[in-house]
Amino acid sequence: MDNNNESAIEIFSGTLWECQLITSMLQDVEIETYLVNSVFSTYAFNPLIAENTKVMISSNDKIKARTVIDAYYHNLKDDNPLGKDSKNGFTI
Repeated sequence: MDNNNESAIEIFSGTLWECQLITSMLQDVEIETYLVNSVFSTYAFNPLIAENTKVMISSNDKIKARTVIDAYYHNLKDDNPLGKDSKNGFTI
């Protein structure tokens, strides 16, 4: 984060394992990330609140990160073996 006009923004929210996967994908394209849980702590994840985890990035990386996350969602849809009828990511 080098620019004075940048700020930290949330780019993704989900379970702890989803956020760790997204973080790994973003770091593969050289985007710095960090995770925040629902009580805005970057450590000591409580399993009871792990679903409220957020991936934070620099606002300067928003467009590049959005491309990575869109590809993640596209791949999830393509990997649905039971068809295209789904709601909230789960097959009906």
